[in-house]
Amino acid sequence: MISSITGNLSRILEDRVIVEVGGISYEVLVSPLTISSLIPKRGEEVSLETLFYIQNTPGIGNMIPMLIGFSSETEKEFFERFITVGGIGPRAALKAMTLPAGRIARAIEEGDRAVLTTLPGIGKQKAAKIIAELKGKLDRFVVVPDEDEAVAVPEGVPKEDNFMEEAVEVLMQLGYRRQESEDMVRRVIRKHPDLSTAEAIIQEIFRSQGKARGSL
Repeated sequence: MISSITGNLSRILEDRVIVEVGGISYEVLVSPLTISSLIPKRGEEVSLETLFYIQNTPGIGNMIPMLIGFSSETEKEFFERFITVGGIGPRAALKAMTLPAGRIARAIEEGDRAVLTTLPGIGKQKAAKIIAELKGKLDRFVVVPDEDEAVAVPEGVPKEDNFMEEAVEVLMQLGYRRQESEDMVRRVIRKHPDLSTAEAIIQEIFRSQGKARGSL
């Protein structure tokens, strides 16, 4: 089993990254929050905790192997608890992790459905189910508000005046056209004028897209 991976971060896509190790490129699925923390490290050596998962596709019978990456062992352990909730598979759990694991754990322990329903793909019924199945089991992951603020923004984020252009360039590298990228960034800034880093903008774009898909 692959428990961690260290190599060159060659590409960052919408929901995964490509890590090159010894001439082999590994596709690693990651959460939007982890992608945000990796953006400043493109082209550098990175280390991720990993979980090797075999997904069985219903009705097809194919066993699909997936390598899932995490920025820390704590995030990985929280993810393993999160996917024990009925109806939340690995991909859905990753998409929902747009907040630090400690913040999500705190919302679950406090029974805070309002916070949970801000996560992509998590509606009121699913939030209630998550609380019912996990409340009382996540104490070790919970952070207090001050700690949450300390980890909410990834380290190494450049705070420069050109952060909007940096966000546009990141979106273009993920495959979006320039005009489309600029429009997305402008929409997010109009709605959230307090955002001041490219990573925060990208994270909010992914979160909004996740909500839009979940409402279809």
